[in-house]
Amino acid sequence: MKIIFKSILIISTLTITLFGCGNSNQESTNSSSPNESEKISADKTNVLSAELLGNYHGIQPSYFMKNQYGDDMVINGNKVSVPSIDYKFLIKENSVVSLQQINLDDNSRVYYDGTYKIISEESTITNIECTLSDGQGSKPTYVLTIKKSDKKGICTGNNEPEFNIEKIK
Repeated sequence: MKIIFKSILIISTLTITLFGCGNSNQESTNSSSPNESEKISADKTNVLSAELLGNYHGIQPSYFMKNQYGDDMVINGNKVSVPSIDYKFLIKENSVVSLQQINLDDNSRVYYDGTYKIISEESTITNIECTLSDGQGSKPTYVLTIKKSDKKGICTGNNEPEFNIEKIK
């Protein structure tokens, strides 16, 4: 009688353990599926449409540098002038972006590489944040606001005036 009771107890314990683990695994599988779906849909929303990939060009006119209070920066009684710069953004697949800046006063060039992310996307406009680095300490961030219809838009930098950009065909 004791042997039968022990056998039933062992079989019951094993059965509960097996089904308990099976349900736990099933629940974790089911609960992870929505998270994976959310990640996939999040990745899809951060993919830039092929029509917006490519080269964008704009010229930032010269301006006077501003201090933290928005006043013209003055050194030795002179306003600090920033020359006009030619910008060429190359937006590629896989969130890769490059920037070439050409100083229009002396034709010197600076090259940046980095990544972009879509900040917002509406039916007519896409906002893209480009985080760049020249590999030597300069790490500018620009926001490109691009109209989908004509691939023209505005480039906005930190403490810099906005300027127009357009896709090069």
